[in-house]
Amino acid sequence: MNLGEVLSKAWKIIWKNKVLWIFGILASCGRGGGGGGGGGNSDFNFNNNGSGNDFFKDGNNPFSNGQFPGVDELGRSMENFFGNSGEQTWIPIFIGIFCLILILSLVFVFLGTIGRIGLIKGTLMADAGQEPLSFGQVWSASTPYFWRVFLLNLVIGLVVGVAFLVLLVPLIFLSIATMGIGVFCLIPIICLLIPVGWVINIIIEQANVAMVVEELGITDAVKRGWRVSRENLGPVAVIALIIMIGGGIVSFIISIPLVLALIPVFAGVIANDQTVLNGALYTAGAMLCCLVPVIIALSGVLQSYIGSVWTLTFLHLTEKKLDASEFTSVPPQPAI
Repeated sequence: MNLGEVLSKAWKIIWKNKVLWIFGILASCGRGGGGGGGGGNSDFNFNNNGSGNDFFKDGNNPFSNGQFPGVDELGRSMENFFGNSGEQTWIPIFIGIFCLILILSLVFVFLGTIGRIGLIKGTLMADAGQEPLSFGQVWSASTPYFWRVFLLNLVIGLVVGVAFLVLLVPLIFLSIATMGIGVFCLIPIICLLIPVGWVINIIIEQANVAMVVEELGITDAVKRGWRVSRENLGPVAVIALIIMIGGGIVSFIISIPLVLALIPVFAGVIANDQTVLNGALYTAGAMLCCLVPVIIALSGVLQSYIGSVWTLTFLHLTEKKLDASEFTSVPPQPAI
């Protein structure tokens, strides 16, 4: 497989058919935001253990108790609200929040699934010469595959999740029983799970493409994805590393403006002036409102490129030759 041809052709396809960027944005909805690491908050403390506080100009440290100002007042207000309202008020509130989260989750899953299928189908159509692509054209060609792709990723996600729980839960109890000594057993397990997760992700990507390209059911698609990945381990591993490292670097660069948008807030905190801090918060909010749509769009471009690369990888590894006439009819519906 010519890696350079795959990478360059994927870029040409998404650049010539920018409608795929929309499906890239949709596909991002169904993917986890990632483990952004939260370090322990015990290391982030504004306390000054000295006799004075020279960091703030008036000597008043609003963070002297290790918390942001107003947190205690907010907590007391919440307690008073729920205490005075009784169960008749807060139970419906929590039920409403739960239903809202559930509805949003279903919407994101739907959009993410359609986005993933759209990237695969759009790349196939563009590779076959059916250009330029329209949103409605790609959407219509993608919807017949929705339930199969949805169930494929749901089943694999459940199986992987249960397997990880079966493996990790006993180790967690062992760590608790051994007063934390058993936690050292988790380190090699976690190190092993990372490459296993990469392998599973590769198989899932190839299975999704196989399901759309070869009109397969769930079981056959997983078998096909496994077979293609196993028989072409070298090229697939290289593509996966390029996507992982390159995508990680691009994602980091895209996220830099978000960090820069928070600089005014830190400046306002250091100034220890409520007026300056309010202005900084308004400035940061305005910057975020301008930056978030741009970042979403750039993330969609990145996701569309990654989806196109995986689709072309499958086509090259299986030596599939497509014709534009294949996309003019409704695809058959194999058994799930």
